[in-house]
Amino acid sequence: MDIKEDLSHVEAIRLVIPDRDVKEKALLRKIDLRLMPLMMLIYVLNYLDRNNIATARLGTLEQDIGLTGDRYNTIISLFFVGYILTQIPTNLILNRVRPSLFLPAIMCCWASISACTGAVQSYHGMIALRFLLGFVEAPFFPGALFLFSSWYTKKELAARISILYAAGQMSGAFGGLLGSAIMSGMDGKAGLPAWRWLFIIEGSATVPVAVLAMFVLPDYPATTRWLSDEERTIAIARIAEDACEADREEADQGGVMVMLRMAFSDPALYILWFMQLGLNTAAAFTNFFPTIVDTLGYGTTETLLLSAPPYVFAAMLGIANSWHSDRTKERCLHVVWPQVFCSVGFLIAATTMNTAARYISTFMMMSVYGSFGCILSWVSSTLPRPAGKRAVAYAVVNAFSNFAAIYAAYFYPSSQGPRYWQANVANIAFSGMCISLAVVLRFYLRWRNRRLDAAAAQDIADEGTARGTHTLALADTWQCDPEYRYIL
Repeated sequence: MDIKEDLSHVEAIRLVIPDRDVKEKALLRKIDLRLMPLMMLIYVLNYLDRNNIATARLGTLEQDIGLTGDRYNTIISLFFVGYILTQIPTNLILNRVRPSLFLPAIMCCWASISACTGAVQSYHGMIALRFLLGFVEAPFFPGALFLFSSWYTKKELAARISILYAAGQMSGAFGGLLGSAIMSGMDGKAGLPAWRWLFIIEGSATVPVAVLAMFVLPDYPATTRWLSDEERTIAIARIAEDACEADREEADQGGVMVMLRMAFSDPALYILWFMQLGLNTAAAFTNFFPTIVDTLGYGTTETLLLSAPPYVFAAMLGIANSWHSDRTKERCLHVVWPQVFCSVGFLIAATTMNTAARYISTFMMMSVYGSFGCILSWVSSTLPRPAGKRAVAYAVVNAFSNFAAIYAAYFYPSSQGPRYWQANVANIAFSGMCISLAVVLRFYLRWRNRRLDAAAAQDIADEGTARGTHTLALADTWQCDPEYRYIL
């Protein structure tokens, strides 16, 4: 079926369904109730099993398995090697299988590996398990984005992604509270130190949620069994309409190699990639956050409890900043100001041992997350067409920016505590890199807009239309509509 036939089919669907808008709203509520709370819970568990090693470090983990020197940092680094390798290929697999089976399957895999970490006896065993954990945890977040995009239109997608991402930040708060309870209440039970119970309990908690997900999660609009025929028809139609309205001219733009060539030949991709790399590097301190809070001088339980509020602050700030960015249609300043704010926090942490000041600085450091949603939104508006190019851009920015976690894992050796001034100076530098590239991208996109405006004015003068030769040539170079203007 060609695009015109598909559009006719979509319009026919709209005509034959009475009260379409009312039924569509009811369908959206149904999908939200099935999808959003459960995906948020899964993301919390994903983060818990990824970051519980930072909590375990407050116990006897390092002494029990011989983590001397920079061995702990190496373990953190190798997790992200596995994490980077699997994001893109597993999304290709997910496109061909049922999400309600694939996502619970990977959940069971990471739950098993995390629980088995409670039995690890050596440094080399921990290396192997953390690499495998990264390998099986990686598919969830890109898979969640792919599943969301199969159900929600473009105007519905951004808010739900922001809420999902905030759930990941809230897991830091929940993880601190849960970790505090386990580390203080389970030490010595059955002859095991508390950190082993931490891995066993948090890993095992994922399994019943995975079983629940098999029955609750939707698959794709055409294959979800618990929808009625009419609901299925509406779900398919609304996504088809959304794609046709935005991408009808993009349906036949070539294969994977063409999309890769388009994406990698666009300078904006590299600016966005390294902007996110700078941000991810500065944000890597969260892998050591309980250790940083521990420098306040409190006991293990108090340290874990004090670790929770900054994560709550980060989640609230991220949602509010992204919402305001969307409302004002401005990206650069909404990327820049959280990086300036967190840099002040890093500076305070590096220069003072005052307890109150250092704790305030942890909130300021967490504001680094305020820029995440804005950068991800900027990817879509900067590389808008064709859809394949946009998909490649998201994969590159998300996956390759995680290289930061590999080298940033060495920023916090125990020998540099409690100020960790070298790490804090490095974080300021990488936040500065993010700020600089945001400003560069703003000026670059403003230059593109001016070029498009000038070309349109020239075409009106020469040809009597704003979609003339010069404008179409620029639009073809940048793969955008001739009337499109970039968000700054």
